Amino acid sequence: MGYKFPVVETFLLPVATALWVFPLVVLVVMVPVAVVSYRRRGRAGGWTAVVFYSFLFYLLAAFLQTIIPLPRDGGAYCTAHHYASTPQLRPFEFVDIIRQRARGDWSLTGILHNGVLWSTALNVILLLPLGILLRYTTKLGIVATTAVGFGASLFFELTQLTGLWFIYPCAYRLFSVDDLILNTAGAFVGALLGGPLRRILPELAPKRDLERYADKVTVTRRLFALAADLAGFALLLAFSFGLLRLFDQPTEHQGLPVITVGLVWFVLNPALTGSTLGKRAMLLRVERTNGRRAGPLALLVRYAVLLSPLWLAWLALSVDVWAIADHPERLLILVGIVLSFFVVGVWTPLAVFFSDDHRAPYEQLTRTINVAIVRANPASTSPSP
Repeated sequence: MGYKFPVVETFLLPVATALWVFPLVVLVVMVPVAVVSYRRRGRAGGWTAVVFYSFLFYLLAAFLQTIIPLPRDGGAYCTAHHYASTPQLRPFEFVDIIRQRARGDWSLTGILHNGVLWSTALNVILLLPLGILLRYTTKLGIVATTAVGFGASLFFELTQLTGLWFIYPCAYRLFSVDDLILNTAGAFVGALLGGPLRRILPELAPKRDLERYADKVTVTRRLFALAADLAGFALLLAFSFGLLRLFDQPTEHQGLPVITVGLVWFVLNPALTGSTLGKRAMLLRVERTNGRRAGPLALLVRYAVLLSPLWLAWLALSVDVWAIADHPERLLILVGIVLSFFVVGVWTPLAVFFSDDHRAPYEQLTRTINVAIVRANPASTSPSP
């Protein structure tokens, strides 16, 4: 016969929710995190990335512990439930409640069915990983780590007290000083464990990674640079349309703003500086195979081919009525889309991964390459005392 643990099941519900939400969070933070990683470590992967995203998932799951399950109807819930309206400010009240629930039965069966005991243990466990991870990833000591744990617990409790920061008209989870004590105790235990574990786990050495990977132009580095460029271009384009609307300028004809912003972002700026903003963020620049800076024409052809699936799709969507019988030339747009997807989606990956020089077709055509910007290490260039 199996035992059911409602408290544990309630504890695991936010973890299951975090598994669904986490991919969306990763999509939002992936490019900014990659920018920081490449500039600090010369790479975006490796053990450091595993630790970071594990830490991020843990923080998400821990926060969801404070808000899930959510009441479906806040008004109706607040009318019918009032147990969380008054904070619990008596320290160590959980000890008395555990004794009351136990009723003198401290057998294994009694302990397994004592929900308050399980809830107490899980409150300690909640911030234990925070203590471990902070000691492992930072230079914080035990006292500072415990203080951060207390701050995190206080944030969680205030989130409950304010009804998810006033999103709900009442507190639907109880603010308890015991939770502050137990959470902080868990962070303290984690801080104690973090010291020995830091000596066992692989060292996080950004300087060593930077020396090893700073000059490498990998496929992932180029993809992150492209993603950063597309995100930045989209934001600048949205800002431009916002300005047009602000000053009551017509926005029906979108071609001119799109082309202007595109030329500035992908042609003019890199022609003057050697990099698009996305490549600059990833410490890359585009230059000719002879080492000279790429000119406007080479950049125009390069990005016209690379981004052809996007601008051809935009061109196709801008056609209101195709009327192929009257305008057979519009079939060229569809043919161009098919060819562009072949060049960018098939030919380019094959060339990058399997050709001797790992250059894409548009790089062969324009005689351009990506080059890593290796920044001088002040420690290595400063004179010895």
